Amino acid sequence: ENMPMIAQSEVKIDDHGSDLTDRFKYKVNALMGNYAPSQPDADNEDTDGNILNALMNFPAPYAFNIVGKTKGEEALVDGYILKVKEIVGASSGGDDILEFAVKPRGKNFTKITAEVMVESSG
Repeated sequence: ENMPMIAQSEVKIDDHGSDLTDRFKYKVNALMGNYAPSQPDADNEDTDGNILNALMNFPAPYAFNIVGKTKGEEALVDGYILKVKEIVGASSGGDDILEFAVKPRGKNFTKITAEVMVESSG
């Protein structure tokens, strides 16, 4: 009764009228765990994580960047490329590599970017 009356108002900023009170509510709900996944799966360093599963819909293309020491020797570079194609193709659930790019990294290293279609985050 002796408390001063404070009028409720909405605070808007000049970013096309977004409502800060709604943003605040979303943050509070997130901190309270209201947006946590319904399955209480473990989410630690040994699992793939809930964030990746929420961000990607599978099957999805994914680019792997692999860097190896090839010492600038053409024979080592060729063997490295074949080995990376073999490993990435076998690990991604198929031999279909969508994109494959090879770039030298200085004199001693070779970077390979391999984009493949992955079936899951596991």
